[in-house]
Amino acid sequence: MDTISLKNYIFENNKIEYILSEIGCKHIQYHPNKEYYSCSNFNGDNPSAVNVRNNEYLSVANWTRTKEFDNNSDIITLVQYNKSLSFIEAIRYIHKILDLPFEFKKVKVTEKKHDPLAIFKRVASRQKAVNVDDIHILEDKLVEDYVPMLHIDWVKEGITERTRKKFGIAYSYKHKRIVVPLRFWLTGELLGFNQRTTIENYEEFGIKKYFITPTYPKCLNLYGLYENYDAIQKAGYVVIAESEKSVLKRDSLGDSTVVALSGKSISDEQVRILMGLNVEIVVALDNDVDVNETRFICEKFKNIRKVSYIKDFMGFLGEKDAPMDARNKDYQFLFDNRIVYDRNEQRKYQEGLNKK
Repeated sequence: MDTISLKNYIFENNKIEYILSEIGCKHIQYHPNKEYYSCSNFNGDNPSAVNVRNNEYLSVANWTRTKEFDNNSDIITLVQYNKSLSFIEAIRYIHKILDLPFEFKKVKVTEKKHDPLAIFKRVASRQKAVNVDDIHILEDKLVEDYVPMLHIDWVKEGITERTRKKFGIAYSYKHKRIVVPLRFWLTGELLGFNQRTTIENYEEFGIKKYFITPTYPKCLNLYGLYENYDAIQKAGYVVIAESEKSVLKRDSLGDSTVVALSGKSISDEQVRILMGLNVEIVVALDNDVDVNETRFICEKFKNIRKVSYIKDFMGFLGEKDAPMDARNKDYQFLFDNRIVYDRNEQRKYQEGLNKK
């Protein structure tokens, strides 16, 4: 169960008080007029130190532990703090005490036709389930002739051996492709591979630039989140890129805050995963993406998480470059001057829709 579904389950089944008790909180009291629970910390005696909102967000304010809790904290944050657990361990713990299975969800595939204007259309209501087939877990080892090494092309682009080891990058001599393992963001299981050809003029030979494992459910996953989760939590923000290589480039420079959509569009499930991180969302799509497409993604997080986006207003990037392709100092400048998605940006987004 993903984090949003898990919090909905807790709320709808009145499990807040039970969880607070299980993690050691005391003096638990419900305030029906204002719809929140109050309690003490597990290591404190102030009966109103912790407030938990009784809604689907399960927001938490901890008035005596402000260094550990902020405006994005929720009941999962409280479980992490009380039980000294990581985010993933806290989710597993909650599943365990609620006697819920911690497993992948099987849902049906639905073929969708491409709509070039879809990015500008408001979605009337969110889907509660993502339409993808069964998630296939692969055997966690190198297959065929995959050799754990960096191709010279990626070495020239600045990807380091440390990063190669961290993400398990390999090379296939047989197919002349760089091999990128794709791991499930929550548990690290191997879901597939993305393979990039190293053959020059590949288009003239009818060779695909990328070949991704057909069963890989990219709309259920975020590349790099499993490996970069701790760094993202420490930094307090996550940067959303398009490609896996953007994740690798930034990690090679000591920046482990980037995850990849594996494309330009974002699914409802990816939105839910990102919201569950309780950090600022920074959208950093390639330079050829229209700014209103970026704002469309920002719209999905407005009023729930702080959201901003990176735009190359200095001319650092080529037409099709990603922000992560810039020199480190240029990327840092663009990141430090990222555009907060506020009411003014929302107005610009609406104006862009009206022109269509």
